Amino acid sequence: MIFRNVEAMAVDVTVSTNPGVVGTTPGVLRQMNSRAILDALLREDVSRTVSELSRTVGLSRPTVEAALADLVDEGWVTEAEAIATPNKAGRRAKRFTADASAGSVLGVDLGLHGIVGVRADLRGVTLARVEERYADLADAEQAWASVQDVVRRLTAGTGSSPVLAATFGVPAVVDRTGAIDYTVAVPEWVERRVPGRIQDLFPGVATFFDNDAKLAATAEAMWGGFRGVQDGLYLVMGRQIGAAYVIDGSLARGARGAAGEMGGLATTGWPAAPARLEARIPSGTDLESVVVAAGQRAAEAVDVVRAFAADVAPGIVQLVTTIDPEVVVVGGEVLPAAEVFCAALDEIVTPQLRHPVAFTPSTVGRDAVARGALARSLSHVRSAHMGLG
Repeated sequence: MIFRNVEAMAVDVTVSTNPGVVGTTPGVLRQMNSRAILDALLREDVSRTVSELSRTVGLSRPTVEAALADLVDEGWVTEAEAIATPNKAGRRAKRFTADASAGSVLGVDLGLHGIVGVRADLRGVTLARVEERYADLADAEQAWASVQDVVRRLTAGTGSSPVLAATFGVPAVVDRTGAIDYTVAVPEWVERRVPGRIQDLFPGVATFFDNDAKLAATAEAMWGGFRGVQDGLYLVMGRQIGAAYVIDGSLARGARGAAGEMGGLATTGWPAAPARLEARIPSGTDLESVVVAAGQRAAEAVDVVRAFAADVAPGIVQLVTTIDPEVVVVGGEVLPAAEVFCAALDEIVTPQLRHPVAFTPSTVGRDAVARGALARSLSHVRSAHMGLG
């Protein structure tokens, strides 16, 4: 399940009536108890009886029954089909389950060379996925037309499962408020109000933007190489280059959202690396084909990937020595040849470090940015719609 575990807020207490004593009103208690039950039902895709829920959250049967009635009225919980119990006569106990189809969320990776969009239910189970690749989406009008097409296909037939939140990962610096501060990769998107037009596609729906590398790092922390890691570095490598990092178990954003934004520094080797990569692609083929061939250990393709690793290594050395990560996770367009890329980095970077670090391919894969965006959308729905905090 996609949601992080949170401590249930089950409360079964008596409100104080003594003057000057601050207590909790019955209405607040009922709300807190219903949220604890909803959280418990969302954790597993199974139905539960009142007795089972009572034991799970530590509340009395009448309290659980009242909370379930509220949740059913709100549309978050439905009564499930009763399960037959062998050798037991009498009426079957009612069972309840969270209605994961009560809404849906979107996560979209809007990149310079492609779009990956995912729609999921309220447990994070994928309902639809769309992927399109392009030579170049720097042109604002082409990007806008492509986004509209992907969103239309993702949301077709949503019916009784309306989109409650959407998050878009973009190659830009996004500040703490969610505003795009600046972008070197796609300045025309901002100049021609592409983000604003995307928000207009979702009237009345919370729509967020965030940096693509930071969303990918979020996905790695929830499902991939950063699980259990306190300090980690995530690299987006390909024609787009970026970095994000986790420090003391939390995603580092920086005062203005620019943590990890080193792509414009000449000393990193990153500004010229994408053009040098493309210049090495043999005529009659493309980067995707070369990277796939490198993953299959074709000699010429391996040389291209290793040369790219050498180009970006100076910046990676700077980041690793600054952050001191436990692991460096690699994603982006090099992913099909990430083992070759990581081995090259190990050979080039490790001798320059006081302590070696592990370089490893992303385990979340091509959808890392989109999955991180889904997590952002689900977090909003849990807080703003479900009241789960």
